[in-house]
Amino acid sequence: MVLEKIRQSVWQQEEMPRHNPLRGDTQADAVIVGGGMCGLLCAYFLYRKGVENIILIDAGELCGGVTAGTTAKITSQHGLLYHKLLKGLGLEGAQKVLAANQNAIQHFGEIIRRERIDCGFTPCNSWVYTTDEQNLPSMEEEVSAVQKLGMDAAFDRKTELPFDILGAVRFPHQASFHPLKFALHISEILTGAGCKIYTHTKATAAKAGIVYTEKGNIRCKHIISASHYPFIDKHSLLFTQIYQSRSYLSLLQGAGTLKDMYVDCEDGGLTFRGWDGMILFGGYDHKTGQDRKEDHYQGLEKEARRLYPTANVQYMWSAQDCMTHDRIPYIGRYNSAGENIYIATGFNKWGMTASMAAAEIIADLITTGRSAAEDAFSLGRGDIGLQAGSFFKNAAGIAGGFLSHMLPPVKPVCTHMGCAVEWNGEEETWDCSCHGSRFDAEGSVISGPAQKPLERLREIEPS
Repeated sequence: MVLEKIRQSVWQQEEMPRHNPLRGDTQADAVIVGGGMCGLLCAYFLYRKGVENIILIDAGELCGGVTAGTTAKITSQHGLLYHKLLKGLGLEGAQKVLAANQNAIQHFGEIIRRERIDCGFTPCNSWVYTTDEQNLPSMEEEVSAVQKLGMDAAFDRKTELPFDILGAVRFPHQASFHPLKFALHISEILTGAGCKIYTHTKATAAKAGIVYTEKGNIRCKHIISASHYPFIDKHSLLFTQIYQSRSYLSLLQGAGTLKDMYVDCEDGGLTFRGWDGMILFGGYDHKTGQDRKEDHYQGLEKEARRLYPTANVQYMWSAQDCMTHDRIPYIGRYNSAGENIYIATGFNKWGMTASMAAAEIIADLITTGRSAAEDAFSLGRGDIGLQAGSFFKNAAGIAGGFLSHMLPPVKPVCTHMGCAVEWNGEEETWDCSCHGSRFDAEGSVISGPAQKPLERLREIEPS
């Protein structure tokens, strides 16, 4: 295998339009904080529903964060999820989650056709597979549950994968696409319709009726937090309800391609999809800041070499995702932060589908006051019986992070809640093991919830 990799995502070959920062105070009907797929789609849905004065801001460039690192699968198949939801939420609640995800796939197709967007949108099947016999009962439960929810799922043992599996759950009528080509066209539609987009404009705080930024303040009727991690999180202790996970991806040339999309049912397992005659291949997930091994890319290359010995690795990149303990995103009213404030976070590695679902739910809440799916995704939905194991496992990690900075001061301390940060030599970043904040080698914030740079980096000599 010849390694000719570029350490960025293949999607970033598409150049997004540049916008100016905000200059001074202004006002709007709706302010959207976050210029990734979710923020752009929220703006698009509000525009289509007649909201005229929309402002979208981002701390960096459009789609420069999570959207640029996605696998770009548009699917309602989020692991082996629905048999658990059926037990935890009941038939009606589980149907609402599945319907929101299936509607998202349909909306992508409708928008792409209506706006004539050339973004490689490709209908396909989505598969969750296993090579472990112990997972077969869960797979059979999943097929039965999804069929009860009204969808045509199936169990099979034959796939395109370059190895034998013991079984897989297939969802038909899913899709994949090029996310930045899609996002670029949406941003052009928005600016053409009068939506104001400001980049390099960091939101620092918000309350009902106003968003505070480093470049000026924006008075508004409605606020949507569509940033990867909510920039206003202390009101509801949301950081105790979500955690962050990293994963690693590559694009393989010379390995052939795949018609469908695949993911292992195990956490940290492998993911596959075709793109432009090549294969997007990834895996090695781990909780941010809590896996000190520096061989994730090497491991991915080694596995690619084993599965596809004639392939060349063209691109390699990593992604970070917000995870919820029950695997359902938090979408809807953020009442503890103030009236007419809305939130979308915790997309659990399925950000393209969840972004579209969030845009529909939040736009409906703003324009009509209600959404058919709002209770299933609400921040106040409570424990549905799926959270306990994940919560206590991750709470232990959080507690360890809080305590570790009491040891001799050889590591910087996160400016969010005082946890220790670990040096990630593979990414050359400082990663917080509690809530997933990331800082560059100089201590500047890459991703939140932290808002301020590290204070003690000068005392450390990164190795």
